[in-house]
Amino acid sequence: MENNRIPYKQEFDHRFIKPVRHLRNKTQADFSQFMNVDASTIGKLERGELKFSPLYESKFKEAIKRLRVSSIELASIRKMLEMKEQRGYK
Repeated sequence: MENNRIPYKQEFDHRFIKPVRHLRNKTQADFSQFMNVDASTIGKLERGELKFSPLYESKFKEAIKRLRVSSIELASIRKMLEMKEQRGYK
């Protein structure tokens, strides 16, 4: 049987926060509780005003585990981000 768990060795950057948050219908305040950071920190990370350091990346990985975001969902987000980049969207 194939293991459908998220490959947590994946690299993430700040661009993943908002799509994951929207996927689970969470506000920045809601999501901040899953990441265990201040709500204003989520906004700053999403806008790229705060460096997405290894600490924030590990907190983000914890949040996606707690929200049970599947590897398929993450792959879809990654594909969407790549397509936006190719088309010159921010």
